[in-house]
Amino acid sequence: MNVTIAQSTFERALSLAARAVPSRATLPTLTHVLLQAEPGRLKIAGTDLNLAIISWEEALVSEPGGITVPARPLAEFISVLPDEAIHLRVDRETWTLHIVCGSYETSMKGLDPEEFPILPDIEGEGFVLDPEDFRRAIEQVIFAAAADETRPILTGVLIRRDEGRAGTRSETTVTLAAADGYRLSVKTLPVLRAPEGPFSAIVPASALKEVSRILKDENEPTSMMALRGRNQVGFRLSQAIVLSQLIEGQFPDFQAIIPKRWETRIEIPREALWKACKALSVFAREASNAVRLALTPGEGNQMGQVRLQSRSPEKGETRVAIDALVEGNRLEIAFNVRFLMDVLEAVEGDRVVFEMTTPQSPVKVQSVGDPSFVHVVMPMFL
Repeated sequence: MNVTIAQSTFERALSLAARAVPSRATLPTLTHVLLQAEPGRLKIAGTDLNLAIISWEEALVSEPGGITVPARPLAEFISVLPDEAIHLRVDRETWTLHIVCGSYETSMKGLDPEEFPILPDIEGEGFVLDPEDFRRAIEQVIFAAAADETRPILTGVLIRRDEGRAGTRSETTVTLAAADGYRLSVKTLPVLRAPEGPFSAIVPASALKEVSRILKDENEPTSMMALRGRNQVGFRLSQAIVLSQLIEGQFPDFQAIIPKRWETRIEIPREALWKACKALSVFAREASNAVRLALTPGEGNQMGQVRLQSRSPEKGETRVAIDALVEGNRLEIAFNVRFLMDVLEAVEGDRVVFEMTTPQSPVKVQSVGDPSFVHVVMPMFL
């Protein structure tokens, strides 16, 4: 292999691929990145067998070939090189990568690329999504996925095709849902183009987190597709391709979890409630993160009030009162303040709605005027 590539291009591609590389692995090649040169381009890939990130970068290739090289030492070295052309050459007899950039020169021991896992190609277009819409949808649900591996199905995000309605015409939508047993987040977004047939997959939240990172710098539409014959999903972005193994199993029927009625409903300024929760968290973290809410409807045409309280037996207490539209019954209820802050950061809009029935029943949370996002959170026992 003999390749010339821009330092900035190579550094960016390595930083992406390295995110899929484990720090430790039973197979030495899994701690490596694959460098594979073809006419006019260089492939840079990393994988831990569950997640793979692949970039194809423009390069001057005078001799095709490949090698695998330890990911982190290579990425660290390339990051300190000057912004000049980098020359890469492989000695196949010793599997050594020689790197020259300006006055810098180094050699790194590698391995035969044949030892690197085979990464499938993505064929077809799949679902085409707006990158900013998709990034925001991921961020609105992944925080609700479980971190505990005892129920693997809940560490993933369900992504499925739905047929929604826009005005008087049908449209294809994609719904994302995540739950950890205490809360549920559901987001529905339109697609730019969609293939025929059903689609349903449970994607690890960790993989979608990496997709979301890359989407921050994307301007072009993103494609998502199932890989035929493999239990994998692929995401094609302008900067990289992300492949992920799917989680097998049946995702809970999340529609059955969403409350259909309410006895008490509040409409409250989102920013005011978030700031209150931030202040309350100082003492709440000393008491299982619990905050108490007393919801009082207004009389006549007057606004109601939401009074919040957190208390630490050893350090003190905090009280906050916020004017809000409170409908229905007076209610006292408690929440994990961290859960409240998470959903308030995820929901969009200036005002947020909470719909409740009893102090022990699931609570539905939505932004005013945005039915595309629904959150359900379980209260704490008073």
